[in-house]
Amino acid sequence: MSENKLYSKDDEKFMSYALNLTKKHLGQTAPNPVVGCVIVANGEIISSGVTAKSGRPHAEKIAIDKAILDKKILKNSTLYVTLEPCSHFGKTPPCVDEIIKHGFKKIVIATPDSDSRVNGEGIKKLQESGIEVVCGILEKEAREINRGFFFAREKGRPFVTLKLATSLDGKIATKTFDSKWITGKKARQFSHFLRSINDAILVGANTVRYDDPSLDCRIAGLEDFSPKRAIISQSLELNPQAKIFQNCDKIPTIILTSNREKKSPSPAAEIIFFDEKKGLKDALEKLCQSGINSLLVEGGQKVATEFLQQNLVDELVWIRSRKIIGNDGIAAIGGMNFSKLDEVLTKFQRQEIKELEEDFAEIYT
Repeated sequence: MSENKLYSKDDEKFMSYALNLTKKHLGQTAPNPVVGCVIVANGEIISSGVTAKSGRPHAEKIAIDKAILDKKILKNSTLYVTLEPCSHFGKTPPCVDEIIKHGFKKIVIATPDSDSRVNGEGIKKLQESGIEVVCGILEKEAREINRGFFFAREKGRPFVTLKLATSLDGKIATKTFDSKWITGKKARQFSHFLRSINDAILVGANTVRYDDPSLDCRIAGLEDFSPKRAIISQSLELNPQAKIFQNCDKIPTIILTSNREKKSPSPAAEIIFFDEKKGLKDALEKLCQSGINSLLVEGGQKVATEFLQQNLVDELVWIRSRKIIGNDGIAAIGGMNFSKLDEVLTKFQRQEIKELEEDFAEIYT
Protein backbone atom coordinates (compact mmCIF):
# COMPACT_ATOMS: atom_id res chain seq x y z
CA MET A 1 0.00 0.00 0.00
CA SER A 2 1.36 3.38 -0.99
CA GLU A 3 0.65 6.22 1.42
CA ASN A 4 1.30 9.91 1.02
CA LYS A 5 1.93 11.50 4.40
CA LEU A 6 2.61 15.01 3.08
CA TYR A 7 -0.15 17.38 4.09
CA SER A 8 -0.85 21.07 4.60
CA LYS A 9 -2.03 23.11 7.59
CA ASP A 10 -5.48 23.26 6.00
CA ASP A 11 -5.53 19.47 5.85
CA GLU A 12 -4.76 19.32 9.56
CA LYS A 13 -7.44 21.92 10.33
CA PHE A 14 -10.19 20.07 8.47
CA MET A 15 -9.14 16.69 9.85
CA SER A 16 -9.22 18.13 13.36
CA TYR A 17 -12.80 19.21 12.69
CA ALA A 18 -13.67 15.70 11.48
CA LEU A 19 -12.14 14.20 14.63
CA ASN A 20 -14.20 16.52 16.81
CA LEU A 21 -17.34 15.30 15.06
CA THR A 22 -16.68 11.76 16.26
CA LYS A 23 -17.18 12.79 19.90
CA LYS A 24 -20.87 13.25 19.17
CA HIS A 25 -21.43 9.48 18.95
CA LEU A 26 -18.45 8.13 20.87
CA GLY A 27 -19.38 4.79 22.45
CA GLN A 28 -22.61 4.51 20.43
CA THR A 29 -21.61 2.80 17.17
CA ALA A 30 -20.23 -0.63 18.19
CA PRO A 31 -19.24 -2.93 16.70
CA ASN A 32 -18.42 -0.29 14.09
CA PRO A 33 -15.91 2.48 14.80
CA VAL A 34 -17.09 6.06 15.17
CA VAL A 35 -15.94 8.02 12.10
CA GLY A 36 -16.07 11.71 11.23
CA CYS A 37 -16.13 13.06 7.68
CA VAL A 38 -16.09 16.56 6.16
CA ILE A 39 -16.27 17.60 2.51
CA VAL A 40 -14.39 20.74 1.53
CA ALA A 41 -14.75 22.78 -1.68
CA ASN A 42 -12.89 26.02 -2.39
CA GLY A 43 -11.52 26.07 1.13
CA GLU A 44 -14.90 25.80 2.83
CA ILE A 45 -16.77 22.94 4.45
CA ILE A 46 -19.86 22.16 2.40
CA SER A 47 -20.99 19.02 4.21
CA SER A 48 -20.16 16.78 7.14
CA GLY A 49 -21.19 13.50 8.70
CA VAL A 50 -20.53 11.19 11.65
CA THR A 51 -21.27 7.47 11.90
CA ALA A 52 -24.88 7.00 12.99
CA LYS A 53 -25.58 5.61 16.46
CA SER A 54 -26.52 2.22 15.06
CA GLY A 55 -23.14 2.03 13.29
CA ARG A 56 -24.67 2.82 9.92
CA PRO A 57 -25.03 4.72 7.68
CA HIS A 58 -21.32 5.42 7.61
CA ALA A 59 -19.98 8.95 7.95
CA GLU A 60 -18.92 9.24 4.27
CA LYS A 61 -22.37 8.26 3.01
CA ILE A 62 -24.08 10.72 5.34
CA ALA A 63 -21.80 13.60 4.31
CA ILE A 64 -22.24 12.87 0.58
CA ASP A 65 -26.03 12.57 0.90
CA LYS A 66 -26.20 15.89 2.75
CA ALA A 67 -24.44 17.62 -0.15
CA ILE A 68 -27.60 17.18 -2.24
CA LEU A 69 -27.90 20.69 -3.71
CA ASP A 70 -25.14 20.23 -6.25
CA LYS A 71 -23.42 16.86 -6.51
CA LYS A 72 -21.28 18.21 -9.39
CA ILE A 73 -19.28 20.30 -6.91
CA LEU A 74 -18.00 17.06 -5.38
CA LYS A 75 -15.77 16.46 -8.42
CA ASN A 76 -13.54 19.33 -7.34
CA SER A 77 -13.85 18.63 -3.61
CA THR A 78 -11.66 17.04 -0.95
CA LEU A 79 -13.11 14.50 1.45
CA TYR A 80 -11.56 14.25 4.93
CA VAL A 81 -12.29 11.09 6.89
CA THR A 82 -10.90 9.86 10.20
CA LEU A 83 -10.66 6.20 9.14
CA GLU A 84 -9.89 4.46 5.85
CA PRO A 85 -13.19 4.05 3.93
CA CYS A 86 -14.52 0.50 3.82
CA SER A 87 -14.01 -1.49 0.63
CA HIS A 88 -16.13 -4.55 1.37
CA PHE A 89 -19.81 -5.38 1.19
CA GLY A 90 -21.30 -5.73 4.67
CA LYS A 91 -24.74 -4.54 5.67
CA THR A 92 -24.06 -1.51 3.46
CA PRO A 93 -22.21 -1.12 0.13
CA PRO A 94 -18.52 -0.07 0.21
CA CYS A 95 -17.94 3.60 0.95
CA VAL A 96 -15.04 3.68 -1.54
CA ASP A 97 -17.49 2.94 -4.35
CA GLU A 98 -19.65 5.89 -3.30
CA ILE A 99 -16.59 8.16 -3.18
CA ILE A 100 -15.31 7.01 -6.58
CA LYS A 101 -18.77 7.41 -8.13
CA HIS A 102 -18.81 11.13 -7.30
CA GLY A 103 -15.27 11.73 -8.60
CA PHE A 104 -13.64 13.42 -5.61
CA LYS A 105 -10.37 15.13 -6.41
CA LYS A 106 -8.62 14.18 -3.19
CA ILE A 107 -9.19 12.02 -0.09
CA VAL A 108 -7.42 12.75 3.19
CA ILE A 109 -7.44 9.86 5.69
CA ALA A 110 -6.31 9.97 9.32
CA THR A 111 -5.46 6.29 9.73
CA PRO A 112 -5.70 2.98 7.86
CA ASP A 113 -8.32 0.47 9.04
CA SER A 114 -6.80 -2.65 10.63
CA ASP A 115 -10.00 -4.66 10.08
CA SER A 116 -8.96 -7.66 7.95
CA ARG A 117 -11.76 -6.88 5.48
CA VAL A 118 -10.26 -3.47 4.74
CA ASN A 119 -6.63 -3.14 5.88
CA GLY A 120 -5.38 -0.92 3.05
CA GLU A 121 -7.72 -2.20 0.34
CA GLY A 122 -9.85 0.95 0.54
CA ILE A 123 -6.81 3.18 0.01
CA LYS A 124 -5.58 0.96 -2.84
CA LYS A 125 -8.94 1.07 -4.62
CA LEU A 126 -9.15 4.87 -4.34
CA GLN A 127 -5.63 5.28 -5.74
CA GLU A 128 -6.32 2.89 -8.61
CA SER A 129 -9.32 5.04 -9.57
CA GLY A 130 -7.03 8.06 -9.94
CA ILE A 131 -7.99 9.87 -6.72
CA GLU A 132 -5.15 11.52 -4.80
CA VAL A 133 -4.90 9.92 -1.35
CA VAL A 134 -3.17 11.45 1.66
CA CYS A 135 -2.96 9.16 4.69
CA GLY A 136 -1.52 9.55 8.18
CA ILE A 137 -2.65 13.03 9.23
CA LEU A 138 -3.45 13.18 12.99
CA GLU A 139 -3.21 9.39 13.02
CA LYS A 140 -2.37 9.15 16.73
CA GLU A 141 -5.47 11.16 17.66
CA ALA A 142 -7.66 9.10 15.33
CA ARG A 143 -6.46 5.80 16.77
CA GLU A 144 -7.01 7.06 20.32
CA ILE A 145 -10.63 7.96 19.60
CA ASN A 146 -11.27 4.45 18.25
CA ARG A 147 -8.84 2.68 20.56
CA GLY A 148 -11.46 0.06 21.45
CA PHE A 149 -12.13 -0.73 17.80
CA PHE A 150 -8.45 -1.08 16.94
CA PHE A 151 -7.69 -3.04 20.11
CA ALA A 152 -10.54 -5.47 19.49
CA ARG A 153 -9.47 -6.08 15.90
CA GLU A 154 -5.82 -6.56 16.81
CA LYS A 155 -6.13 -8.39 20.16
CA GLY A 156 -9.44 -10.21 19.86
CA ARG A 157 -10.92 -8.80 23.07
CA PRO A 158 -12.31 -5.44 24.23
CA PHE A 159 -10.14 -2.63 25.55
CA VAL A 160 -10.70 -2.82 29.33
CA THR A 161 -10.89 0.20 31.63
CA LEU A 162 -11.02 -0.63 35.34
CA LYS A 163 -12.64 2.15 37.36
CA LEU A 164 -12.20 2.27 41.12
CA ALA A 165 -13.96 4.81 43.36
CA THR A 166 -12.44 4.70 46.84
CA SER A 167 -11.62 6.54 50.00
CA LEU A 168 -8.24 8.21 50.31
CA ASP A 169 -6.88 5.00 51.83
CA GLY A 170 -8.20 2.77 49.06
CA LYS A 171 -11.42 1.43 50.59
CA ILE A 172 -14.66 0.96 48.64
CA ALA A 173 -16.90 0.64 51.72
CA THR A 174 -16.97 0.49 55.49
CA LYS A 175 -16.91 -2.82 57.35
CA THR A 176 -20.72 -2.92 57.07
CA PHE A 177 -20.51 -2.49 53.26
CA ASP A 178 -21.81 1.09 53.42
CA SER A 179 -20.48 2.87 50.32
CA LYS A 180 -23.01 5.56 49.36
CA TRP A 181 -21.63 8.08 48.57
CA ILE A 182 -17.91 7.50 48.89
CA THR A 183 -17.12 10.18 46.29
CA GLY A 184 -18.75 13.54 45.53
CA LYS A 185 -21.12 14.72 42.82
CA LYS A 186 -18.44 15.78 40.34
CA ALA A 187 -16.70 12.41 40.60
CA ARG A 188 -19.98 10.59 40.06
CA GLN A 189 -20.65 12.70 36.97
CA PHE A 190 -17.21 11.74 35.66
CA SER A 191 -18.05 8.06 36.27
CA HIS A 192 -21.22 8.41 34.21
CA PHE A 193 -19.23 10.07 31.44
CA LEU A 194 -16.90 7.05 31.41
CA ARG A 195 -19.95 4.83 31.02
CA SER A 196 -21.20 6.87 28.08
CA ILE A 197 -18.01 6.46 26.02
CA ASN A 198 -17.74 2.69 26.48
CA ASP A 199 -19.69 -0.02 24.65
CA ALA A 200 -20.47 -1.95 27.82
CA ILE A 201 -20.11 -1.84 31.60
CA LEU A 202 -19.34 -4.94 33.66
CA VAL A 203 -19.92 -5.84 37.32
CA GLY A 204 -19.90 -9.00 39.38
CA ALA A 205 -22.95 -10.76 40.79
CA ASN A 206 -22.29 -9.47 44.32
CA THR A 207 -22.55 -5.87 43.13
CA VAL A 208 -26.00 -6.63 41.71
CA ARG A 209 -27.04 -8.43 44.92
CA TYR A 210 -25.84 -5.90 47.47
CA ASP A 211 -25.93 -2.55 45.65
CA ASP A 212 -28.81 -3.20 43.21
CA PRO A 213 -27.42 -0.68 40.66
CA SER A 214 -29.19 0.43 37.50
CA LEU A 215 -25.84 0.90 35.68
CA ASP A 216 -27.09 3.57 33.31
CA CYS A 217 -26.16 7.16 32.49
CA ARG A 218 -28.10 9.67 34.54
CA ILE A 219 -26.33 12.91 33.64
CA ALA A 220 -28.39 15.51 31.82
CA GLY A 221 -27.70 15.12 28.13
CA LEU A 222 -26.28 11.60 28.41
CA GLU A 223 -29.48 9.73 29.26
CA ASP A 224 -29.50 8.10 25.81
CA PHE A 225 -25.85 7.09 25.99
CA SER A 226 -26.13 4.23 28.48
CA PRO A 227 -23.89 1.32 27.44
CA LYS A 228 -24.81 -2.34 27.41
CA ARG A 229 -24.56 -3.99 30.82
CA ALA A 230 -22.77 -7.24 31.64
CA ILE A 231 -22.87 -9.30 34.83
CA ILE A 232 -20.49 -12.15 35.65
CA SER A 233 -22.37 -14.81 37.58
CA GLN A 234 -21.52 -18.48 37.96
CA SER A 235 -24.41 -19.40 40.24
CA LEU A 236 -27.02 -17.38 38.30
CA GLU A 237 -28.65 -16.70 41.68
CA LEU A 238 -29.76 -13.16 40.98
CA ASN A 239 -32.99 -11.43 41.92
CA PRO A 240 -35.26 -11.18 38.84
CA GLN A 241 -36.62 -7.95 40.36
CA ALA A 242 -33.21 -6.29 40.46
CA LYS A 243 -33.14 -2.83 38.86
CA ILE A 244 -30.77 -4.01 36.14
CA PHE A 245 -33.41 -6.40 34.76
CA GLN A 246 -36.27 -3.93 34.70
CA ASN A 247 -35.39 -2.09 31.49
CA CYS A 248 -33.54 -4.65 29.37
CA ASP A 249 -35.73 -3.61 26.45
CA LYS A 250 -34.06 -0.19 26.50
CA ILE A 251 -30.57 -1.12 27.71
CA PRO A 252 -29.39 -4.57 26.57
CA THR A 253 -28.15 -6.69 29.47
CA ILE A 254 -25.79 -9.67 29.28
CA ILE A 255 -25.11 -12.38 31.84
CA LEU A 256 -21.70 -14.02 31.46
CA THR A 257 -21.57 -17.52 32.90
CA SER A 258 -20.18 -20.99 32.41
CA ASN A 259 -23.17 -22.51 34.21
CA ARG A 260 -25.28 -24.35 31.64
CA GLU A 261 -27.44 -26.16 34.19
CA LYS A 262 -29.42 -23.32 35.72
CA LYS A 263 -31.86 -21.01 33.97
CA SER A 264 -31.38 -17.30 33.55
CA PRO A 265 -32.86 -15.17 36.35
CA SER A 266 -34.36 -12.91 33.68
CA PRO A 267 -35.69 -13.95 30.25
CA ALA A 268 -34.99 -10.40 29.05
CA ALA A 269 -31.24 -10.75 29.58
CA GLU A 270 -28.93 -12.34 27.02
CA ILE A 271 -26.83 -15.26 28.22
CA ILE A 272 -23.26 -15.61 26.93
CA PHE A 273 -21.46 -18.77 27.95
CA PHE A 274 -17.69 -18.87 28.41
CA ASP A 275 -15.19 -21.63 29.19
CA GLU A 276 -14.61 -21.73 32.95
CA LYS A 277 -11.15 -23.23 32.50
CA LYS A 278 -10.08 -20.33 30.27
CA GLY A 279 -11.64 -17.82 32.66
CA LEU A 280 -12.04 -14.08 32.12
CA LYS A 281 -10.00 -14.04 28.92
CA ASP A 282 -12.52 -16.32 27.22
CA ALA A 283 -15.41 -14.25 28.62
CA LEU A 284 -13.85 -11.12 27.11
CA GLU A 285 -13.32 -12.82 23.77
CA LYS A 286 -16.98 -13.83 23.74
CA LEU A 287 -17.99 -10.21 24.48
CA CYS A 288 -15.78 -9.06 21.61
CA GLN A 289 -17.43 -11.55 19.27
CA SER A 290 -20.81 -10.11 20.30
CA GLY A 291 -19.69 -6.66 19.09
CA ILE A 292 -18.26 -5.02 22.21
CA ASN A 293 -15.01 -3.14 21.56
CA SER A 294 -14.57 -1.29 24.86
CA LEU A 295 -15.51 -2.39 28.36
CA LEU A 296 -15.73 -0.41 31.59
CA VAL A 297 -15.29 -2.63 34.66
CA GLU A 298 -16.99 -1.28 37.76
CA GLY A 299 -17.11 -4.49 39.75
CA GLY A 300 -16.32 -4.87 43.43
CA GLN A 301 -13.17 -6.19 45.06
CA LYS A 302 -13.36 -9.72 43.64
CA VAL A 303 -13.87 -8.66 40.02
CA ALA A 304 -11.23 -5.90 40.17
CA THR A 305 -8.68 -8.28 41.69
CA GLU A 306 -9.33 -11.01 39.10
CA PHE A 307 -8.93 -8.60 36.18
CA LEU A 308 -5.63 -7.34 37.60
CA GLN A 309 -4.36 -10.82 38.43
CA GLN A 310 -5.06 -12.02 34.91
CA ASN A 311 -3.39 -8.98 33.32
CA LEU A 312 -6.60 -7.88 31.58
CA VAL A 313 -6.66 -4.19 32.53
CA ASP A 314 -5.55 -1.77 29.82
CA GLU A 315 -6.47 1.46 31.59
CA LEU A 316 -6.94 2.11 35.30
CA VAL A 317 -9.03 5.06 36.48
CA TRP A 318 -8.73 5.46 40.25
CA ILE A 319 -11.02 8.06 41.80
CA ARG A 320 -10.19 8.94 45.41
CA SER A 321 -12.17 10.97 47.90
CA ARG A 322 -10.72 12.79 50.88
CA LYS A 323 -12.43 10.38 53.29
CA ILE A 324 -10.39 7.93 55.38
CA ILE A 325 -12.18 4.71 56.36
CA GLY A 326 -9.46 2.70 58.06
CA ASN A 327 -8.12 -0.83 57.99
CA ASP A 328 -11.47 -2.42 58.87
CA GLY A 329 -13.01 -1.09 55.65
CA ILE A 330 -13.40 -3.11 52.43
CA ALA A 331 -10.32 -2.72 50.22
CA ALA A 332 -10.73 -1.99 46.51
CA ILE A 333 -8.26 -4.73 45.64
CA GLY A 334 -8.06 -8.08 47.40
CA GLY A 335 -5.15 -10.42 48.00
CA MET A 336 -2.74 -10.74 45.08
CA ASN A 337 -0.48 -13.39 46.69
CA PHE A 338 2.73 -11.48 46.11
CA SER A 339 5.59 -12.37 48.46
CA LYS A 340 8.35 -10.27 46.91
CA LEU A 341 8.41 -6.70 45.64
CA ASP A 342 9.86 -7.78 42.31
CA GLU A 343 6.66 -9.80 41.72
CA VAL A 344 4.17 -6.94 42.12
CA LEU A 345 2.34 -5.17 39.29
CA THR A 346 4.42 -2.33 37.91
CA LYS A 347 3.10 -2.02 34.35
CA PHE A 348 0.83 0.98 34.96
CA GLN A 349 2.10 4.47 34.22
CA ARG A 350 0.18 7.52 35.38
CA GLN A 351 -0.87 9.71 32.47
CA GLU A 352 -3.13 12.29 34.08
CA ILE A 353 -4.59 13.61 37.32
CA LYS A 354 -8.05 15.20 37.20
CA GLU A 355 -9.40 17.41 39.98
CA LEU A 356 -13.06 16.66 40.64
CA GLU A 357 -13.91 19.28 43.27
CA GLU A 358 -13.11 17.58 46.60
CA ASP A 359 -12.01 14.35 44.86
CA PHE A 360 -9.38 13.53 42.26
CA ALA A 361 -8.94 10.89 39.57
CA GLU A 362 -5.67 9.32 38.53
CA ILE A 363 -5.56 7.78 35.07
CA TYR A 364 -3.04 5.04 34.37
CA THR A 365 -2.31 3.18 31.14
